[in-house]
Amino acid sequence: MVRHVVTRMLCLLGLGLLAGCQSDYAPPPAPARVPGQYERRMTTDWQAKPLPGPSRDDLPPPPFADEPLVSQEAPETPRFVGAYQKVGQPRILVWVMHAAGEGFYDEAAARSIDYDAIETILTDWLSAGGKVAVIAPEAARQALSPQQAQDLNTGHAVNGQEIADRLRADVLVLIKAQPTRQSGQGPAVRLVADASNLKGGESIGRAVVDVPPPLDKPQINTYTRFLARKLMSDMTGSWISFGAPEAPPPATSPAAPR
Repeated sequence: MVRHVVTRMLCLLGLGLLAGCQSDYAPPPAPARVPGQYERRMTTDWQAKPLPGPSRDDLPPPPFADEPLVSQEAPETPRFVGAYQKVGQPRILVWVMHAAGEGFYDEAAARSIDYDAIETILTDWLSAGGKVAVIAPEAARQALSPQQAQDLNTGHAVNGQEIADRLRADVLVLIKAQPTRQSGQGPAVRLVADASNLKGGESIGRAVVDVPPPLDKPQINTYTRFLARKLMSDMTGSWISFGAPEAPPPATSPAAPR
């Protein structure tokens, strides 16, 4: 009987100790589960992505068509302007000879040649952004006599002294446009340019370039730029080596009456 009571008391005491220990013990957290390869791929594929921006096809067209302009300064321009200023800033006349004849147009594969465009763009190149005095072609045509204009257009002997006096010009850049099949690219328009002193007749620059059709504005821009670069290089060398006639002094206005 006593033995049974002692055994029961020990059991109760063991259960109390066990319950106290369990209340103070915190089990470690369960290890985190690493998703498998398939689950990782699904998570990446379903991430939110930014919406694509509008494509070029969705953009509205420009309000007007505009051809790109060739506005870069030619590499020869700085030396050309420097030599021009040292020789007295001579006034330059640019003149493109206007040819006539249907055969010329047919052979050059062009319905017509815009002489005014060639003349204007070449004048713009040689003016070097306004640093060089170049006489406007239209103003020159209005100032010259019909005979002088005809002489320039036909290439006949030009009285340089008369033109110089009438326009106060010092240098004439005369360009002749003629058809050619010797360009290696079929029919083309050959531009032959010569720069000379009007009063003395000395040649100070020469340039030749073949312009394949079509003679549109980008084509004229490109080939007149080459023509101007060659002329500027030659004229710079001539001015440095031999000099050029100085521009006449500006006309003084008469004194106001007293």
